[in-house]
Amino acid sequence: MLLSLTLFLFRLHRPLSFMFSSDRLTVPDYVSRLQRGRSGSGCEPKPVSPGLSADVQAVLKDSLPALREAIRNLKSAKENSDSDETRRAVAEIYQLVEEAWVLPTVGRQVAEEICNRIRLDGGLELLLQLQQTSAVEIIYESAKLLEQILISENRDYVARIGLGVILNLTRQQDDAQLARSVSGILEHMFKHTEETSVQLISNGALDALLFWCRGTDPTVLRHCAVALANCAMYGGHRCQRWMIEKQAAEWLFPLAFSKEDELIRFHACLAVAVLAANKEIEKEVVKSGTLELVEPFIASLDPDDFARCLLDSADCMQGKTAADLQHLLPLLDGTRVEGKCIAAFYLCVETSIKSRQRNTKIFQEIGAVQSLKRIVMYSSNGTASSLAKRALNMMGEDVPKRILSCVPNWKTCEVQTWLQQVGFSAYSDRFQELQVDGDLLLNITDQDLSSDLSMAAGLSRKRFLRDLRVLKTYADYSTCDPNNMADWLAEVDPRFRQYTYGLVQSGVDHSNIKNLTDQQLQHDCHIDNGVHRAKILSAARRPLKPCHTDAQPPGPDVFISYRRTTGSQLASLLKVHLQVRGYSVFIDVEKLEAGKFEDKLIQSVQRARNFILVLSASALDKCMGDTAMKDWVHKEIATALTDKKNIVPVTDNFMWPDPMSLPEDMRAILNFNGIKWSHEYQEATIEKIIRFLKGRHDTTDAPEESKEQKKK
Repeated sequence: MLLSLTLFLFRLHRPLSFMFSSDRLTVPDYVSRLQRGRSGSGCEPKPVSPGLSADVQAVLKDSLPALREAIRNLKSAKENSDSDETRRAVAEIYQLVEEAWVLPTVGRQVAEEICNRIRLDGGLELLLQLQQTSAVEIIYESAKLLEQILISENRDYVARIGLGVILNLTRQQDDAQLARSVSGILEHMFKHTEETSVQLISNGALDALLFWCRGTDPTVLRHCAVALANCAMYGGHRCQRWMIEKQAAEWLFPLAFSKEDELIRFHACLAVAVLAANKEIEKEVVKSGTLELVEPFIASLDPDDFARCLLDSADCMQGKTAADLQHLLPLLDGTRVEGKCIAAFYLCVETSIKSRQRNTKIFQEIGAVQSLKRIVMYSSNGTASSLAKRALNMMGEDVPKRILSCVPNWKTCEVQTWLQQVGFSAYSDRFQELQVDGDLLLNITDQDLSSDLSMAAGLSRKRFLRDLRVLKTYADYSTCDPNNMADWLAEVDPRFRQYTYGLVQSGVDHSNIKNLTDQQLQHDCHIDNGVHRAKILSAARRPLKPCHTDAQPPGPDVFISYRRTTGSQLASLLKVHLQVRGYSVFIDVEKLEAGKFEDKLIQSVQRARNFILVLSASALDKCMGDTAMKDWVHKEIATALTDKKNIVPVTDNFMWPDPMSLPEDMRAILNFNGIKWSHEYQEATIEKIIRFLKGRHDTTDAPEESKEQKKK
């Protein structure tokens, strides 16, 4: 009974997961544990699924009788309208499910079998019925259990007969306790199918998630972040378009900006990176400002530490399935560096988890290994490249060398190295014999491969040309492209960078490209794709944007100043509330300390028309005695006062200090009318802030000292 002993010790010492720490269901003392059988149950369990390991079957032999008895008790209690017995039965089932998920090694298989058995024995139908009862506590507890058992087959069941029940729950947005479970249920259901995601969004589920993004409950925010990531990854292009229309990219900003929970930040960053990979909506995603948070955050994380964090969470400790991981490949193979960074990081984390399960072969099976190798070979981004190398090392795969990017100048030896790394070493001798260098490599055609380089198999030639297109796309053409045609082509479409060498060799530059014909692009520049030629010609004939080198872009409507330690959450909420109402907002995300960044930040204050000062707890403490003006908040306030900006203080748990404790150059800030922030009535508070931005000051929350001065 080694497994039973392991389980007992694991349960004895395991710190409770955050998912269950604050509101665990009350479980009676007589609840069976997975390592003990229940004697006298009176009936044998139904056969378990074939193909399960002996360890899994050993655990299920003890747990399934307890589960079946609990489901019978639940049925009986519901029929008899016995609320106390209903809650006890729900709690007992919950305990069995929870303990299954946290089992080492076999947890996923045991938990999935138990969740399946709940459905097959009628428990899932009962839970859906309990969501419609009038007893609030039963709704809370049965919803909490429902959230924990939504494996793939159970999601199918809910999508077929219970989606209306879930949608009714989403309409109770103001019920904070219910939101903790319903947001978790939506997290699972947005993974089901594109059709289910469409139904959910059409009936208000996305609206509910975005409403809950305004709150402060970390459990709800975590579920919202994962649900939005799942909607972006599994919902398809139609749902992604709806997310943009409902301004989900903007509402992901507070989640990605959060400093309290890395899981919330990670899934918010994942969601926005997936949205940005859709070229149709990429510009709107970039405009939201959320995307720029992704790479700095990922660069700050350690994959092993993050994996350990997931292993402490019952719903994450088993890692992702192959089907889930395949959704990362478009990010790895895409053009946006944010997507490459977060996908490579995600695979590092999953490799750490899968190595404990001895299942790293899954990455080769889904095609992730080749994508990671391509990043190592070609990517100039240090974060993405280092994470890809780390993932490959952890998978036990060969790590390729970084390809020198100046391909036009390659010698034959560098071509040989590239052939070996992309899997064409069998043709190295022939390439060497014909002295193929970088220039010839960039000009190779399918005909050359077949007739001169002895590559007879058509599929081999297609694979070679595919790898060559990737090389052309990432190559550095600076030594032969004085007019920077590479960047111009990339602006038209990142894929078109592969045509740079053909244009440059043909003498194309910005002065004559507008006069090119389709025939010239095809025959002289070797662009065979007719659609690509049409797009290039269309872009070439558009008027050039005027270049005003001395003109500064217009400043933002609002600059938000905040104390990072206590005010970042409110500052990010204010940014989104104003942004979705059409205001342009500047918020410094890094608080950089010196040099040109200091000048840039001060200039942003000077160019902004309004200055919102977030006065959170202890926001001005570091300003006290700061005569040298080393503190950033002090600098920003002093600049806003000097430039006579429209200053709007917004207070949240803030105590106004003694005016004499502040430096003289910022003391006048205490005379400005302020607005007290209300999390419960955010819309009303924002409307008041907007009136202040427009210069209509009415009700105020100014400090008592300033009010007394006004009376005098």
